[in-house]
Amino acid sequence: MQRDRHFLVLLACFVLSGLAGLIYQTAWTEELGLVFGGSELAVSAVLAAYMAGLMLGAVLAGRWMARLQRPVLVYAILELGIAITALLVPVGLRLASTLQQRLLGGLPDLPDSGSTESALFFLGAAFVVLMPPTTMMGATLPLLARGVVRREDELGPRIAWLYTANTFGAAAGTLTAAYLLLPRLGLGYTIWVAVTLNGVVFGLALLLEKNENALDGSGIGGSGVIGSGVESPVPEPSDKGTNGAWILPLTLISGFVFLTYEILWTRLLSHLLGGSIYAFATMLATFLVGLSLGSALASRWSRSRAQARTGFMAAQVMGALAFYAAFAWVDFMPSWLAGSPQDPAVFARTVALTAALLLPGAVSLGAAFPFAVRILAAGVADAGTASARVFAWNTLGAIGGAVAAGFVLLPSLKLAGTMTAALAANLALALVAGMIRPWPRGGARALPLLAAAALVLLAVAPSRTPWQVLRTSPLSGVAADGELAFYSIGRSSVVLVLDQGSEWRLSTNGLPESGILPRGSRPGRFNLARWMSLLPQASRPEMRSLLVVGLGAGVTVENVPAAITDLHVVELEEEVVRANQALSAERAFDPLDDPRLRIHTNDARSALQLTEKSFDAIVSQPSHPWTAGSSHLFTREFFELVRQRLAPDGVFVQWMGLRFVDGELMRSLLATLATVFSHVEVFEPPPGGGFLFMASNEPLALDANAAAGFAQATAEWRRVGVHLPEDILLARVLDTDGVRLLAEDAPLVTDRRNLLQIRSPRILNAALGADGAGRLYAGLDLLPRRAAGEPDLYLLRRLLMQGRVERAAQMAEAIADPTSRRVAHGLLLLRRGSVQAGFRQLGQVLEQDPTAETISALVQLRKQDVVRDGLPPQVAAQIERHPNVELVVEGWRLAALRNLAALKELDEPLSAVPARHPMFWAAQRLRLSWRQASGDPALGAEGLEMLDALLAAGGSGARGGGPRDIVQRAQLAFVAKNQDAARASLRELQRRQKLPDDVRRQALALARRLQAGEPPNTGP
Repeated sequence: MQRDRHFLVLLACFVLSGLAGLIYQTAWTEELGLVFGGSELAVSAVLAAYMAGLMLGAVLAGRWMARLQRPVLVYAILELGIAITALLVPVGLRLASTLQQRLLGGLPDLPDSGSTESALFFLGAAFVVLMPPTTMMGATLPLLARGVVRREDELGPRIAWLYTANTFGAAAGTLTAAYLLLPRLGLGYTIWVAVTLNGVVFGLALLLEKNENALDGSGIGGSGVIGSGVESPVPEPSDKGTNGAWILPLTLISGFVFLTYEILWTRLLSHLLGGSIYAFATMLATFLVGLSLGSALASRWSRSRAQARTGFMAAQVMGALAFYAAFAWVDFMPSWLAGSPQDPAVFARTVALTAALLLPGAVSLGAAFPFAVRILAAGVADAGTASARVFAWNTLGAIGGAVAAGFVLLPSLKLAGTMTAALAANLALALVAGMIRPWPRGGARALPLLAAAALVLLAVAPSRTPWQVLRTSPLSGVAADGELAFYSIGRSSVVLVLDQGSEWRLSTNGLPESGILPRGSRPGRFNLARWMSLLPQASRPEMRSLLVVGLGAGVTVENVPAAITDLHVVELEEEVVRANQALSAERAFDPLDDPRLRIHTNDARSALQLTEKSFDAIVSQPSHPWTAGSSHLFTREFFELVRQRLAPDGVFVQWMGLRFVDGELMRSLLATLATVFSHVEVFEPPPGGGFLFMASNEPLALDANAAAGFAQATAEWRRVGVHLPEDILLARVLDTDGVRLLAEDAPLVTDRRNLLQIRSPRILNAALGADGAGRLYAGLDLLPRRAAGEPDLYLLRRLLMQGRVERAAQMAEAIADPTSRRVAHGLLLLRRGSVQAGFRQLGQVLEQDPTAETISALVQLRKQDVVRDGLPPQVAAQIERHPNVELVVEGWRLAALRNLAALKELDEPLSAVPARHPMFWAAQRLRLSWRQASGDPALGAEGLEMLDALLAAGGSGARGGGPRDIVQRAQLAFVAKNQDAARASLRELQRRQKLPDDVRRQALALARRLQAGEPPNTGP
């Protein structure tokens, strides 16, 4: 009875050991990724080193097992050793990082991660640093097996329970680290928690060993830690004379297959759970719980070798059948969930369904380990040695599976092929196990036959790709539509491109990256990405070199100013580059065709650490700040690395989506940038959706340099709707003083406590959004302060055109001049739909101050009346003082009379209307109208270019272009005989859910003409 209680205490100790072990593994993966860059090589290196250490520990324990007389005492000492060496791991990694930079650094150019030197260094450094603690971890199971098995009938059950306890602790460890310790304590203190757990286990095991030693005077069979090799008396094993070594290679393959399953399901289900640390921990815990339950069940059927062999075969067959069914059923999960995983209730349902799908297979294969130990062990004396050997072979297979699955199997066989191969391996293991003599007896004979039959069925009906899951975004929980244009699996991501008609949508692991526009599309879409490559040049017109972090869909490098002569992109996933290459011939702009461009496949941190090359500007656009490949690119340490690779007056631009941060995360990100750079400004370019942070250690001087930057890249700026340098300044919402006030006292985002990685996936349903952003920087916005000194109603009109009504209202309130403020309020009333009130307000102002702003607003408000009845008397008396207004009114009359010849005569004076004038966009519309009606392809092409510029600027009065603008674009494309532009415009209309009846009729008529082959394809 006393020994049973001691066994229970040891089980509790082993639970705590497993808990600490997975906390370490989670923390060390983060540590190694930060030191060497979060590349897949670094992650694979820590996994391989961790498992190799476990294997080495098991091998060493097996060799010394026969001489150990007090295994529980040795176990206690090892737990203390794990704690001490674990504290040295961060120090060792920092030393390795220094060594890496001395041996491999100082490169004149950015390196690629695929180099043999980098791979070997990652692996070697991880092995050297992690080997001491992980080797001691690997020795613990064999030691305890040696210490707790006293009778032959305890051999299988007790080892199974030890494995169960440790694996259950591991599942708890990964969840505790992800959900509790890292968010609340950060990386450093998380390791201290695991160290404390090891210390507790050391104390408990030491007390237990002393108590047991007092019971029999010598622990197990004698005094001292290492004895003479004479074993204590044990019962004669009933299986003596038989040899179970055949199970070892099967155990190796079983471990290989199980890790293949784990990596495959993690990649697949990230489309539903997201790529956050919480999603990964949930997936890993599901597999570990399955292993634990499987081992517990095996304890009941592992009392003899015959039982264990039957159990091993059954585990392989049932595991294969369970995972085959799960892979077939997983494609129904998006419809079962019916909601966004960002909703906690939906996330909980996703986790429950994931567990229901994966646990049967994990439980089945989890039983294989204790069965294998019982097959190998001839009796009680072999308990520790057999556990060590099986553990070593199984772990060696797991190392192979971890490396091969991510780097070979999934990229070459894809998901369905890898699943089929893994299932076939499980069934083959059962078949081979059944062919070993002595032959199975009784019902066990059916298992090899069942495995053979299942192999035949698998050849006839292999696993199929779960396309619904691959199409599903974890942000929305909705499967995207469109025909498959590209599908591949790389080292870190499942890359998918869907043809959605008006664009190709690129996603990685289900997360949308960006869209790729087909030939003929209007360039004003995805403006924010194009701003990123232009904004540094507006601050530093003399810049010549640019580095872009993250290729994505390539939009950022589609519009790089011609003055840039040295252009580089660092992209983590090689398959993203191949996806762009696959569409090169069909996209509107092909950035890969730019002779200036050089692409480096690497993690940005790793690449920047190893090069001495500096850049005039660095642009960073990682898409989802909580994912493994992106989260470490938002920390203070990364920003410091960027600063080191910038020229002395270099500029850094960082992107952040409004849906990925709340107010506190926004403040933390700004505070982090402000600790690294002396000057930080915030921009919110139209049409919105994200911020751009521009930082430098020298004054950004945008007010002084924007005009020169605009003049140097006028064509590129006009593609994003910027027609004047003031439009660039309009996008700036905070200057350096405003940033420091907003970010005051905010916690920093650091490697040791990455707030974006921890909090961003939790606040997606309560993110900042456009309204929240406006409230956040209200009172600090630079524009109202500027308006108070020199009111500029052009800027207010541009804000209203872009749909930024609240910001325009703040600007209007700040205007000191009473007349200008009344005009601003009148324009605001009109924009908000209060037409009568706005008309009265502007009419009253007109009597006191008949400026172009007031007259233009009143004339455009009453356009139809003006065309039909002429100018109102109060306006007619003043119109001669405003020739541009008079010119546009005359153009309206000619257009109403369809006098295209006369309207054409007005084109030159209309083209002279300044871009700042309130009638500029009306003048542009008139210039478009006669071109559209001309039937001349050259004039149609001119009109198409003019309309694209107008829509990019928001000149349609609707952000991004209204349906009537898009149908007009299609009509101009027909005039220009540009089939690509016509098709692209009609596809864009097709994607819109609601269209006015007249627009729908026009679009259908144009579609019929296009289907009939008109116009001929003479477009670019």
